[in-house]
Amino acid sequence: MGELAPREQQIADLLLQGCSNAEIARQLKMNQRTVKAHFNRLFLRFGIHGGIKRVKLAIFLYRRTLRSQNGLTVGRLPASDRYESLNSLPKINSPTPSHTNVPQA
Repeated sequence: MGELAPREQQIADLLLQGCSNAEIARQLKMNQRTVKAHFNRLFLRFGIHGGIKRVKLAIFLYRRTLRSQNGLTVGRLPASDRYESLNSLPKINSPTPSHTNVPQA
């Protein structure tokens, strides 16, 4: 389960480059439905459910790459880590309106 098939690896690489399903399909000369089927198999394999699954998969694959580069065990994340990925991203603070001090008469 730890290794990706060659085609899955190509799809994962393009996902990590920010490609859409249409771009992946075009570059790999396959139907968009085939790309979607590959993603669905990856979601199932790595236990990714609900929400923004492509983002969760990208984060998982990126972390998996980092772990393999550091010689750590790769494969399916423990249940406690699966949904932590999005929560551990830095939060983007929305700009707060600046308050103008207006002198009162």
